[in-house]
Amino acid sequence: MNRKDMSILACISILAMGTILPAYAEVSSLKTNSVFYKGGSKIYFSGTIGADDPSGVTLTIFNPNGQFILLSSAIADSSHNFQIIVDTSVSDNQQKFSVKGMYNATAFVLNKENGKTVSFVFSPDGSPITPSSPVDLTASVSSSNVINLKWVAPTNNGGAQITGYKIERNDGSGFVAIQTIQETTYQDTGLSSAKSYSYRVSAINAAGTSEPSNVVSATTFSVQPPTAQSTGLSSSGSSSSSSTPSLEDLIQQRIEQAKKLQGQLHSQTGQQQSVQLNEKIAMGDSIIQNNLQSSPSQNNDNNTPSSQFYFGSMLYPVIAVIGAGIIGVVLYLRKTGVFQQSKSIKQKHTMPEIVEQEDYAMMILKNRLAKGELTLDQFQVIKDVLLEP
Repeated sequence: MNRKDMSILACISILAMGTILPAYAEVSSLKTNSVFYKGGSKIYFSGTIGADDPSGVTLTIFNPNGQFILLSSAIADSSHNFQIIVDTSVSDNQQKFSVKGMYNATAFVLNKENGKTVSFVFSPDGSPITPSSPVDLTASVSSSNVINLKWVAPTNNGGAQITGYKIERNDGSGFVAIQTIQETTYQDTGLSSAKSYSYRVSAINAAGTSEPSNVVSATTFSVQPPTAQSTGLSSSGSSSSSSTPSLEDLIQQRIEQAKKLQGQLHSQTGQQQSVQLNEKIAMGDSIIQNNLQSSPSQNNDNNTPSSQFYFGSMLYPVIAVIGAGIIGVVLYLRKTGVFQQSKSIKQKHTMPEIVEQEDYAMMILKNRLAKGELTLDQFQVIKDVLLEP
């Protein structure tokens, strides 16, 4: 029986089995022990079948030209595993495996269409062939002039190491090779904005260049004018950091300044005091309040200083200077005898003025004492001087 008759008989057997036998699950896995074989080597096929499958497995092999060349079979064991060995050193098989290239083998139980297929390279003289195509090529856009490419190496290297990948780009005028690299990623730069580009990649080994991969397309981003947010400028063109602060910011600044001033005063006196005074540099000045109080009840644990304390801290230095000047003038006039001369010339008009000056000086002294600027002993000495006849 010649090879043609065997092929016809195998086909008839397959059809008969599919007609007579009930439908079962097909081969669940199939693999070879290598992806490249040279003349005279053995090719090992192994796989599994379903638990309910008949144990008989059929294997068909087709050469690179798509021609059927070999039919083989095996019986799966109790673990549902099978193995088929094809020896290419046998004279009959040497004729069948005479073409160099990619071969396909399919294992099945009943229907070839539902079986599993595996590919391998066979080379009678052992020389490599071109690899299979790269797979899963993808493209992603990262800016208005950059597109990133990524792919997976070929499943079959053709019996030789992959030495590079040829990248082709199509900007609308056809595919043109733009780069050859060894990595499986590439960043294409210097592109035009808002433009579509297509890419494909081929693998290279010692035998040549593979067929191209799948084709992908991507469109670069449009160029947008800089926004106020990205430049840090307001709509008027000025920097947002130099714009007029809000009322809330001003209040917060005042609070922070008051806290800092209060801390400095506390560090000078060693204790916390709150003084409330109202001094008017005019006739009839008087002390409105003279209190020395602990600040925790009025200053909220130094978190928010009161407005009275802040106002007083600004007013007291001015009053102190004026008061010291008045006291100095009064003492000087007393020592030089000006008051006595005025008294002898015009007694009726001089006495109210002296009393008025003495009362005002005493008021200033009392204010200084209330604020803690004078000790009680200092106050008493100055008071005695003022009250001297």
